[in-house]
Amino acid sequence: MTEPPVWLQQVDNNNNNNSIDSNILNSHYIQIDNFLSSSEHEQLIQYVLARASHFIPTSTSTSDENYRRSMVLYSFPEFYELIINKIKNIVPDITSKLNIPSFNISQIEGQITAHNDGNYYKIHNDNGSPDTAKRELTYVYYFYQEPKRFSGGELLIYDSKIENNYYVQAESYKTVEPRNNSIVFFLSRYMHEVLLVSCPSQDFADSRFTVNGWVHR
Repeated sequence: MTEPPVWLQQVDNNNNNNSIDSNILNSHYIQIDNFLSSSEHEQLIQYVLARASHFIPTSTSTSDENYRRSMVLYSFPEFYELIINKIKNIVPDITSKLNIPSFNISQIEGQITAHNDGNYYKIHNDNGSPDTAKRELTYVYYFYQEPKRFSGGELLIYDSKIENNYYVQAESYKTVEPRNNSIVFFLSRYMHEVLLVSCPSQDFADSRFTVNGWVHR
């Protein structure tokens, strides 16, 4: 029997390195379990494994070669519409739960990313340039084979503070576990990072996979 989605499960109370500071703006996120049906989840895994040779190394706008390590698949038309339509349908509930103004969606970006042994993504935000300024929400959908054959890869979402009229990273953060078949939403302006992944087999099939992207206003 297919388990129903666990909608709008807000998990934002695991604030690490937390200290009482009235200048800190707490980050918030939504994590939804069972985002895809069991059959959709399995079909997506098989789809990705069949296209392992199509993944290419990720890149960033920074010149730092050690800023990000992972593999990415930019085109996945067979699953893009399914996932994007599901996201569109729940964005109004997401914005309400995150207590941010509703907005008209102009675009939703998406890509499939694979993190294997030694992969990570250092601290960054997703709308810090003119080209990305309209990104309002970031989403990350986690999927992988069971039993899980990697460790690490947690998402850290940092709290914020305002300095010189800019949002900057605070020392405190929330830790998001990459739960299989769950999707996470948070504000694209939040500083965040992906912790180091350990995958002893180094087999592509054992990777931490995500469909990740951004909802534009």
